[in-house]
Amino acid sequence: MSIDHTLLVQMALFVALWLVLKRLWFDPVLRVIRERTARSEGAVREARAIQAEAERLRAEHAAALDRAKGEAQREMQEMLRQAEAEQHRLITEARADAQRALTDVRAQVAEEVASARLGLRDSAGVIARMVAQKILGRAA
Repeated sequence: MSIDHTLLVQMALFVALWLVLKRLWFDPVLRVIRERTARSEGAVREARAIQAEAERLRAEHAAALDRAKGEAQREMQEMLRQAEAEQHRLITEARADAQRALTDVRAQVAEEVASARLGLRDSAGVIARMVAQKILGRAA
C-alpha cells in the first residue's frame, strides 16, 4: 500500500475542518452544555434548599400547632374544673336554701297545727255539747 499525496491532503483537510468546527461549533456547544449543567445543578441545589426550608417551616408549624393544642386542652381542663366548682357551689347553696325553706315550712306548719289544736280544744267543748244536744234531743 502506498501513501499518495491525496491521503495527506485529506488528512490536512480533516484537521483544518476539525479545528474550524471545534472553534465554531464544538466549543460553543460544549460551553452551552456546561452552562446548562451548572444552571441545572444550581437550580437543584436551590430546590433542595427550598425543600429543606419548607420542611423546617412545616416542623415549626407542627410544633406550634401541638403547643396550641396543648394550651387549648389545658385551658379547657381549667374551665371544666371551674365549672365543676361553680356547679358544686350552686348545688350546695340550693341544698342550703331548700333546707332553710323546709325548716321554715315545718315551723309554719307546726305553728298552724298548734293554732288549729288550740282552736279545736276551744271548740271541742262546744261541739260536744251540740252533739249531745242533738243525740239527746234536749238543751244542756
